Amino acid sequence: MLVEKLFNWFLCLFNKKKGEYKLVIVPELPQEPKNKVLYIEGKEELNDYWYALLKCPCGCNENIMLNLIDDANPCWFVFIDGSNFSISPSIWRTKNCRSHFFLKNRQIVWA
Repeated sequence: MLVEKLFNWFLCLFNKKKGEYKLVIVPELPQEPKNKVLYIEGKEELNDYWYALLKCPCGCNENIMLNLIDDANPCWFVFIDGSNFSISPSIWRTKNCRSHFFLKNRQIVWA
């Protein structure tokens, strides 16, 4: 079990995928998110967002769910400026692949 986790973590180090992310605002998050897509659940017309979902960019294929409700912890913020978007603060997985990255201007920036 430990050897498998170490092996998967090591593979993630060399499988850091690059490329721009696409933003999709939906009334309900999908069961199976696509690669390089950030899904935001909420009401776009009210600029009211609740959750974000994306696949881990390291290639481990795990889903990452982020809380966007500011009176709950932990909480992230989505900044949307035209076709660009960013998430703050950084996303740091504490289990499995342990990836740590930022999503800034549609790009993954590894920490």
